[in-house]
Amino acid sequence: MTRNGSSPSRSLAGRLALRIVVVYLVMGILWIALSDRALAMLVDDPVLLTWLQTFKGWAYVLVTALLLYGLIAWQMHVLAQANVRLEERGLHIARLNRVHAMLSAINGAILRIRHRDSLLRESCRIAVDTGGFDLAWVGLVNADARTLSPVASAGDALDCLDGLSLCIASGDPDAHPMAADLCARLPFVVNELSAIPPMDECHSRAVARGFRAMAVVPFFNGSQLLGVLGFLSRQATVFDADELQLLTEVAADTGLGLMIIDQAQALERSTRYDPLTGLPNRGLLEERIGQALLRARHHRRYIGVMALEVLGLRAVIDSLGRQQGDRLQQVVARRLLSRLREGDTVAHLGNGEFALLLCDLRMGMDVSEVADKLLEPFELEMGGDLPPLHVKLSAGAAVYPGDAESGPELLHCAGVALHQGGAQSHAGRCVFYAREMDERVREYQALDNELQGALQRDEMHLHYQPIVNTRDGSVLGVEALLRWDNRRFGSVSPGRFIPMAEHSGLILSLGEWVLEQACAQIAHWRAQGWNHLHMSVNLSARQLLTPGFDTQVVKVLERHGLDKDDMPLVLEVTETAVIEDMEQVSEALFRLKRLGIAVHLDDFGTGYASLSYLHRLPVDALKIDQSFVRGLGGDPVAENLIRTLVVLAERLDLSLVAEGVETDEQRDILRRLGCDVAQGYLFARPAPAEQIEGLFPAPQG
Repeated sequence: MTRNGSSPSRSLAGRLALRIVVVYLVMGILWIALSDRALAMLVDDPVLLTWLQTFKGWAYVLVTALLLYGLIAWQMHVLAQANVRLEERGLHIARLNRVHAMLSAINGAILRIRHRDSLLRESCRIAVDTGGFDLAWVGLVNADARTLSPVASAGDALDCLDGLSLCIASGDPDAHPMAADLCARLPFVVNELSAIPPMDECHSRAVARGFRAMAVVPFFNGSQLLGVLGFLSRQATVFDADELQLLTEVAADTGLGLMIIDQAQALERSTRYDPLTGLPNRGLLEERIGQALLRARHHRRYIGVMALEVLGLRAVIDSLGRQQGDRLQQVVARRLLSRLREGDTVAHLGNGEFALLLCDLRMGMDVSEVADKLLEPFELEMGGDLPPLHVKLSAGAAVYPGDAESGPELLHCAGVALHQGGAQSHAGRCVFYAREMDERVREYQALDNELQGALQRDEMHLHYQPIVNTRDGSVLGVEALLRWDNRRFGSVSPGRFIPMAEHSGLILSLGEWVLEQACAQIAHWRAQGWNHLHMSVNLSARQLLTPGFDTQVVKVLERHGLDKDDMPLVLEVTETAVIEDMEQVSEALFRLKRLGIAVHLDDFGTGYASLSYLHRLPVDALKIDQSFVRGLGGDPVAENLIRTLVVLAERLDLSLVAEGVETDEQRDILRRLGCDVAQGYLFARPAPAEQIEGLFPAPQG
């Protein structure tokens, strides 16, 4: 008897004694009063009366003794049953108290633990230590949404759970017997395991280990089953309705805790990881650099930080769409991850830029060895009818302790090295930071900021350079060349601002403006009577590959009344742009050719393209790069190259235009070799339209 049950037992015993005494007194009084009166009325013989009264006394004693025995026996039976009920109630209350304590402890764990596995392990431990169960386990639904497997457990005989995999797919012929109850949001309870046929090997092992009762309680996320809490006990008939209600609350709170953890981790991931690539973002990278710096200072080691850029990403997005651009960045992310050492970090900073943390280096130049592996060009299959994309990376690097002392500073220095002179200028190479780069970068950034508003401030204008016949000096046409006179920096060379515009994407609006102005100018000259002139306009690869560019050109031509049958517009594209995306550029050029526009291949000879590609390109002329022309008169190799190009052009039925002619000797050699069209300072420097007009012949008609 427990301490809680002793007081009710004493009270019950007192009531029993009082009840027996009262019954005995009532029976005695009634017997004496009624029996003596009856004998006196019925018997006249005194001897017989005396004998009967004696017999009556013994009969009374015997009857009352028997009645008293029965009454006491009956009341003792009632008392025993009451004690059993009280003991069972005490045990039941004790179990419920343990489950209440378990529920409270698990809720406390949910509030303080922020890791899924840790919470599940702690919940199982609490169920055993506080809840009093012999074995507790948690199972979660697997990725296939059909099976459920244990992920955490505590208690005795844990090998009972070995290999447990429950098929919980409703309607599946292989579904576990408990699947129907679990999917119906009901606990699955067996209060005597040995009384039913084995459901699986785990059931058989549990019976062999002495377990008698089992409860499996599901928890959900809305209508979706997330998992179960399982409890095993060596006591039979342990799980009643009240206890199951509490266990259901425990399971529901555990499921809620998992959802809270998942939401917190998703929120943390969204703030610390890049959603496109799954890589750490800048904030997490800086945190890891800080940790690496602490170790490096303690162990006197080096760390390296690299900034990388995917070259040509903007062109891919402009020509193939954002989806292909995202795919390219994801492929680069996987490639970088596969080539890094364990413990190093690669992060995605956005817009095709990545950063790498290289820890525990013996010397700073170890960064160079890593860069050689990371910067190897590769081809990416684009699928469909698209040709493979040739992917190139460029990189800048900074090293602790020589370049900077903190994570943000190291990232800044690596970025400065990456953009030194433009990332395109060192494709496939890693540039190491030097302190003098900072001043150039500050100037670059200031110039880039000025460039953003140059068109709105009316700082851009066109100069025109004549293209002449070397035989008679007549002007055949002009090339439109963009010039920038900035309010702060003065006249800025195209060699400085054009790469900036390419990198920032401003080249599209600049190119559109140049095309509009050039077409307006040639339309004006045609209206003045110079009907033989043509106007050459340079195109960037991004501009050419922009979807709908040919439609945009048509609108410009119509706006200025330029006729397809007598088209003065010539568009020039560099050989380098052609090589980078031969198929896409070729298709775009064919669309322009159908508009009656002539196409010239600019800077020919600098792109190292296979000559076999020339017959596949819809070009009308090759423009010989000035680097070949510059060597004429002093370099026999240059003259032989020009001669070869003349023969090549004749065989392919192409025209030739020599660029950068500056001396009479160069002009005469070109003429002798068969190149009759040229441009350069010898004939005229680029100048505004009103100055160039003086070089034109008299207008016709």
